[in-house]
This record gives sequence, C-alpha cells and structure tokens, in this order.
Amino acid sequence: MPTGQRKNPRMPKIALSILLLSLYCQAQAAPEIRDYAFQAVISENDEKLQRFVLPLEVILASTRTDLSDLAVFNVDGKPMPHSVVVTPATVSDRVIELPFHKFDRFLQQQTKIVTTREQNQQANSTSELETTERIAVQSVRNDYLVELAPDEETRSFERLELQWQHEPASQILEVRIEVGNELDRLRTIRPRKSLTNSQSGDSDWRSINSIPAHNKYLRLTPVNAVTRFELQQVSGHYQETLAAPTLVHTLTPELVSDEAGEFYFFRYPSVVRAETMRIIPGDKHSVIVGDLYVSNSSEPEKRRLAERGFRQHNLSDDEVKPSRPFNMSRLYPANVWFSSKTDLPSPPQVALGYPQYEVVFLGDGNGPYRLAWGNHAHETLTASLGELLEGNLKEFQQRGILVQLGSTEEAGGAERLEPQASLPWKKWLLWALLVIAALVTGRMAYRLYREMNAASPS
Repeated sequence: MPTGQRKNPRMPKIALSILLLSLYCQAQAAPEIRDYAFQAVISENDEKLQRFVLPLEVILASTRTDLSDLAVFNVDGKPMPHSVVVTPATVSDRVIELPFHKFDRFLQQQTKIVTTREQNQQANSTSELETTERIAVQSVRNDYLVELAPDEETRSFERLELQWQHEPASQILEVRIEVGNELDRLRTIRPRKSLTNSQSGDSDWRSINSIPAHNKYLRLTPVNAVTRFELQQVSGHYQETLAAPTLVHTLTPELVSDEAGEFYFFRYPSVVRAETMRIIPGDKHSVIVGDLYVSNSSEPEKRRLAERGFRQHNLSDDEVKPSRPFNMSRLYPANVWFSSKTDLPSPPQVALGYPQYEVVFLGDGNGPYRLAWGNHAHETLTASLGELLEGNLKEFQQRGILVQLGSTEEAGGAERLEPQASLPWKKWLLWALLVIAALVTGRMAYRLYREMNAASPS
C-alpha cells in the first residue's frame, strides 16, 4: 500500500477510547427520580441546611440496610448532598423547686463582756465608776432538711441554688452538707462550704454542687458564728434525657404446622433492621410462654433456637412492668417462628421497634425539593453530606431547619424495589465494548507481531 494511503494505526485506539468514555459516562450518569420507586415533595424553606423525619413506609420500602437507596432532588432534578442519621435522644436543662423543712432549732449559749461607766460631778471634783461584767448571749440558728426526691423520682442534680438570709449579712455563711436516705444515717460530703448571698454573676457563691445521686435528703447546718440563718428557696438544676423516638410496625403472624408442631411465623418486613420486637397476645391481660426460632432460610428445618421459654404479655403497666422486648441486634433473621405453650384464643401481634431516622440535606435554593426512594439497582451514589461538612454531623443535624414530607407518589414504580431479571442494557453494552476492545487490541498486537517478523532478516 502506498505511503500516502496508509491508515493511521492510532485512529482505532482513539475512536475506541472516545466511545468507551462516552458510554461509561452514560452508565455513570447522575440518578433521576424515575430511577426510584416512590417520591414525595418536601415543604419549601429558604434555609440551606434542612432536615426531615423519614416515615415508616420509607424505611419498610428501602432496599438497603443503611437507607442509602434514597436521594433528594431539586426542581431541576439535580441530586442534593444528604446524609441519613438517627434522631438522637433529647437532653434538656430543667429546674425544680425543692421543699425543705427546719430540721432542728437550737439556742447556742455564748457569753459577752460588758463595761459600764458612771460619772458624778460635784462642786470642784468629778468621779467615775467603771463596772465590768460577763453576760449570757443567745443566738438562734436553724438546720434545714431539703427533700431531693419529693416526687419519688431520683435525679442527678448538677447544683442546688439557694436563697436565704443570715445575720450579720456581710459575713460569709459556712455550712456543713450531709446527704442520705434515712434521717438518722446522714453522711457528711462537705464539712465546710462557704456561701454568700451577694448578687454577683458567679452562682457558685450561692450554690452547692457535686451532690451524689440516689439520695433523698440533704441537710444544711451552719458551722460559723452567724446569729441568724433563714432559708427561703432551693432550686435544683439537672438535665433530663428523653429517650430517642422510635417507630413501631405491627404485623399479624401466620399460624403454620409442620412435623415439629404448631408455630406462629412471619417474614421480616424490611431489610432495615428493627432494634426491638415484642410479641403481644391478641386477648387482653394474657401471657405467652414459648420458644423463639429464627433463620435466614425459609425452610423450617433450618431454623435455630434463639430463646427458650420466653415470656411476653400485654398486662397493664399499673399492675406489672411491661414485658421485656427482644433485642433484635443480635438476631438479624429473615424468617421468625415462635411457639406458645399457653392457649391463645386470638392470634397474637408482633410489634417491631425501629429507630427514627432523619435526612439532613444541603439545598441550593432551587426548590421545591423532592425525596425519592426505593432503587434495587442502586447504580449511582450522591454526595454524602458528612464528607462535605466539617465537624460533627449531629451538630449540623440540630442546626438544620425541620421541614415536612408530603404524601407519597409513584416515581419509577414498585418494580424498582425488585431485583432485575436481566442486566441493564448499559451494563450489557459496557461488557460488549470491553470484549470488542480486547479483540481489537489482540488483533493489533498480532498484526504488529507479523510486521516485526516480516521486517527481521532470516
């Protein structure tokens, strides 16, 4: 072939690279709302950092244990950076007024030296009589008993802030502090604590801190020579922790029979794991005693015993404590069986407790935004908010404005929740291109090998 008509051997490589790159970009394109099963509109807000609570139906429809098959889109269909976090427990600062009583009233006997002088003046002389005597002085001092658990609830107080009057007011008040659960068995925790009723910004001058928990009483006894001590108010400062909210999904198990006997059976309703499970009798004031079995196989012969002789009930909380729920974090089953050794006229119920999840996302001001969820293929990932923000994500979660999620609408349809019967066309095309690229590369290597052999001498 003439030199002017020889093809550039690099052209097939370049064309193939361009084709592969374009198809790879198509396969890795940003997700769209139609890639997900369902969608819902998020209420509009101008804040950049927003958050909303995930409904139970979103958790049950997820195809990923970490709820990663959801995305937040702006009005133009662009995915927004987001993260899924568990709603934490709430810690609030509380103040309670504590009752107190005069525990003891006593008179402290003291003595004082008093000097008197008398003068007599006559015609040309003045006389003076000085008399010195010791007299008794009485001072009244009160001990006070503070009730730390007036409502029978024990608290861990950060500090007790006091209001009182004492004389002389300019003198520092020093008290001994005792605590305990019985009046005749109080123990001293601070033999001397200095207090002053000065209205300064430092509350430590009017407060008692480092108080041991689980004590019913606290006694204050003046230890220095103040002539009067009248307690007026005691405020207990503490932190109250409210348990993290949970979502409960209730289902009715199916009664099945096999060679091993009768069992109540249900399939786990979601890939997201519940934290707890309670088995609730269908009849009021009833008790279930039985054995619990779990398995990841639907074949009954492969089930394994998880707990023997469990007890669950629906008795009133006023009569006994609620039945202990099962901790599901150690089981992770796909199928659950349980038997009942007691007669159950009505089918029992199963209550699964899920943690409450929130989605925190960073908006771009281009709303309204939409949440889309349920994608079994899960081919693409959107940016994680935790990787973009510096610091603790829980801190940003608290700063994010709480918005609401609208009603559920269909996006790509419920078939997105199921595994696809065949590979997507993009993956097929990528595999085909990889095979073609391997064949083209092999052919070029073979031609180069032949040209090198032809050019070399015999």
